[in-house]
Parts: sequence; structure tokens; C-alpha cells
Amino acid sequence: MNDPEQQWSSWRSREILIREAGDAAPIPLEIRGVFGVRLDAYVFQRTDTTQEAGYGSTLSGRQRHRFVLPSDFNSLRLFRHSGKATFTGVGGWQVRRLAEQDVEFVAGEMSGEGPWVLRVAEGTKKRLRITWNKGQYAGALTFFGPAFGAGKELSAPNHTHETISVTGPGYLLLNAQHWSLTTD
Repeated sequence: MNDPEQQWSSWRSREILIREAGDAAPIPLEIRGVFGVRLDAYVFQRTDTTQEAGYGSTLSGRQRHRFVLPSDFNSLRLFRHSGKATFTGVGGWQVRRLAEQDVEFVAGEMSGEGPWVLRVAEGTKKRLRITWNKGQYAGALTFFGPAFGAGKELSAPNHTHETISVTGPGYLLLNAQHWSLTTD
């Protein structure tokens, strides 16, 4: 997976080149939003001849959110929405490339809010029992591993409770306003 730590920050909308040439593994990222302002974050691929947007999410507030930059994307685009005419938010956003050891292993009982990334150890098979958004509406689970560096959607649409098996190594992206899970 990866080890170098890099950080970026700004008060404005911006595209950040994260993946260097020859870097092929999925990259976990942590984004801290802006108080009082919405921030759209989505993965992006830019070459000399093409531009392609991938998955994304809208973040609100100052809390931390985690994403995975898939192996076939090289950038992260952030769009800062202005607040009301009299209030444009407090502070700038921050993005940090996480080292592998900064991403916690999926284990036991866990819960969180917003997009979050967990790690599955090499050779480990986990059975995840997930509840999305307190059982009210579906979320999404995407696995990024050696065979699925671009990401493989594992969750079923319209399911608020599901059981999913994954085998490591890799990263799990849980994308929901609220999620909870238990493992064997």
C-alpha cells in the first residue's frame, strides 16, 4: 500500500495532484472541511488528453472524512461552496495523504459518520454486518485492494442492513451519513 505523508490546504476551490507517476496502489486520504460551508470532494483523473471525474461526496462542517483515491485516478478536486452572502465559513480545508498505519483495521464493533476508510489485513477474511444510516436508507461499501485498485462496489442498492464478506489486503470505503458494523 503506501507510506509517504503529504498535506495540502487552501481557502479556495482547488484540484490537487496526489498520485505521482509509477504510484499504482489505492491511496487513503483524510479531508477536514470548513465550519459553516459545504465542500464537494471527488476523485479526478487528468492527463494531457483526458479529464474524468469519479465518485465524490459533499462534506459539511469541520469534522474529518476519509476517502480512497482509486488506482486509476490521480487527483482530488475540492469545490468550496460559499455560505450565505454575509457568512463564507471559517477557515480553510485540509487534505492529508494517510500512511497505511494511520488507517485502522476493521475489527469488533465500529461506527462512524460520513465517508470513512478502514483497512483489512493481508490474508484476513472478514464478515461485516453493516447497518446504514440507522436502518433508514442505504449506504455504500467499496473495496480497494490489489485486484480491485479501481474499487469494487460490494453493497447492494436499497439495503439498509447487510452482511458482506471481504478478504484482505485492502481498504474499505464506507460512504453514508451514519454507519455501524460488527465483525466476526
